[in-house]
Amino acid sequence: MEPRQSPSAVLPNDLMTEILSLLPVKPLLRFKCLNKFFKTLISDRHFVQKHLNKSKQNSNLLISQYIYENKQVVDLSLLTSPSTTSLFSGWRVVGSCNGLLCLVGGLKHHASDAFYHGMVICFWNPATRMKSEKILASSRSNLKFSFGYDLSTETYKLVAFGVELDGTNATSVVKVFSFGDSSWRYIQQFPVFPLFRLKHDRNNGVYLSGTINWLVLTPRNGSGLKQYVILSLDLSTETYTQLLLPWDFDKESSIRPTIAVLMDRLCFCHDFDDTHFVIWQMENFGVQESWIQLFKIGYDHISIFALMFKGLGFGSLFLSETRNTLILASDHDGVAFIYNCKDKRVEEIRRLDEILWYKDYVESLVSTD
Repeated sequence: MEPRQSPSAVLPNDLMTEILSLLPVKPLLRFKCLNKFFKTLISDRHFVQKHLNKSKQNSNLLISQYIYENKQVVDLSLLTSPSTTSLFSGWRVVGSCNGLLCLVGGLKHHASDAFYHGMVICFWNPATRMKSEKILASSRSNLKFSFGYDLSTETYKLVAFGVELDGTNATSVVKVFSFGDSSWRYIQQFPVFPLFRLKHDRNNGVYLSGTINWLVLTPRNGSGLKQYVILSLDLSTETYTQLLLPWDFDKESSIRPTIAVLMDRLCFCHDFDDTHFVIWQMENFGVQESWIQLFKIGYDHISIFALMFKGLGFGSLFLSETRNTLILASDHDGVAFIYNCKDKRVEEIRRLDEILWYKDYVESLVSTD
């Protein structure tokens, strides 16, 4: 008598979906090749969102020249594909959102023995190795770019602002490009223009919960004095709001402060009386009374740190899961410091030329289309 074969175990679809949503992107892409069921499930937008929500619990530190992911290094230069008719002058990251990177490159195009100068945009998902078609930003422009997600329409948006040149005429503009659109849309200009310290300042705006935020200077109560505030653009309504800074910060400093995001909260960083570097965190977005002082780091015996902050500022922050180690990365020249929260020590990280730091990169299945 032949032995009975036990029936194969079949998992309910809900349980299968839950298990798959916990896996990294690489094995999920392999599963898509197994059969129609896996391909349909893993490509479903609800599953993509479920997987993204799980991935957000395990974000990684990201820098603009390389993505450090599972101890592997992915060089962004792999995206560069020059041809005999066009040359891209290098890509740089101007934003990261839900596993997508927004890259900007310069373009020189040969046409009738003349060079056509412009800027192009590309969206890239390092986990899936997929990238979008290149988008022409402007033929002649001096623009800054910000990248974020419109929560109401579930659409990724790119905001460009600055000076647009048309012949000899220069016009201040703000315009938006939405995923799925074929052209840029002009929106209301900034009521107050964002600040820039350096020619290559990375102040492209800080994305948080459907908004993009910039630091600005505005007149104080009709007087000749000015005060710092945060200008917030709601990507859903495409309207502006001004957010007030902590009550204890009420002076115009000669050293420009910065804003950043840490632990999904908006942060405000500034110098205090040439003796300390202070980081505030807004617990409830838009509520001035919810600012709390998170760190106050002294400059004692760390004059290099003080000098770097005063000259360059720190626009990127990263706090370890144990909350014992804080990384402060500058907007320029790859300067970064590690602050030990327990013993109050600050150490400079090895200088990395032409490196700009970002954080909170997550693996995702989000499409670049």
